Amino acid sequence: MGTATPVARAEAVGESPAVAFLGRLWRWLWPSNTELAPVNEAEVPVLTLMDRVRKFLWLSSGLFSAAAFAVPAIGVMVYGTFEGGGTSFLAAVVSACLFGVTTLLNFGPDEA
Repeated sequence: MGTATPVARAEAVGESPAVAFLGRLWRWLWPSNTELAPVNEAEVPVLTLMDRVRKFLWLSSGLFSAAAFAVPAIGVMVYGTFEGGGTSFLAAVVSACLFGVTTLLNFGPDEA
């Protein structure tokens, strides 16, 4: 049992759905210049060298720990064995601890 609801469409009459989709996709990917914010109003974050190092430590430790957990998990799923996964697991735990410390010290972004 289902109901049919009329859908309002802005496409031209007789236009195929594929062409209408491509048109909407084009407008979404490349909006007209009137929809973009002026360059003068855009805020440019000022990052010193130490700010960049702090954010790099935060981001790299988080990504490394995620990858170090994922690689042995994929090995278990594909090969069915956890051989050699102990070292990767230890590295992941150490990296996750570093990620936690850098997060507590507010090395990450101020706004998420």
